[in-house]
Amino acid sequence: MRNYPLLIALGAALALATPQYAPAQVESTPIPAPKKPNFASVQFLVGTWSCSTKSARRPAPYLSTDTYALDPSGWWLEETSTVTPAKWFPTQSKLVTYDKITYEADTHRWVDVSYNNLGGSDLSVSQGWNGDKLVWHSLTFAPTADISAQGDNTSTKVSNTKTTFSGSFTEAKTGRVVAVTGSCTKH
Repeated sequence: MRNYPLLIALGAALALATPQYAPAQVESTPIPAPKKPNFASVQFLVGTWSCSTKSARRPAPYLSTDTYALDPSGWWLEETSTVTPAKWFPTQSKLVTYDKITYEADTHRWVDVSYNNLGGSDLSVSQGWNGDKLVWHSLTFAPTADISAQGDNTSTKVSNTKTTFSGSFTEAKTGRVVAVTGSCTKH
């Protein structure tokens, strides 16, 4: 004689032990859109600037023209920096660097995505203005045969038409820390 009550009990126990999956439900609420950045604190940068940058290991400063504009989407402050070739620069072609700067409200930080026409790139972040200073920290610096480390870069707002900046890097072969300083004046 078969033991049907035992088989029924085992079947019921197995059914209860097997995970039950509910059919997927479609989420109907929209993904919340982030707030667009408030560029008021950097609005003074919009326009064209003449800049001079001096590395302590070079005989003279190099000059650049930096142009800032807000992009039409309202998400980015865009900078184009064109360096006038110097005799000591490894290539006599113009170095053009492009920066896209935005503010991430969720992380409470400014972000600068930078790339240039010679293959360079960087991703830097800043916690924002502390008085008249804005400190940028590179997240993606990779050591090279020439440079083993990079320090933070500090921009100082002197006025709505003048800024200064400073930073440093460490030479790979000597371990010497090299200062880089400069200033920009708005046209």
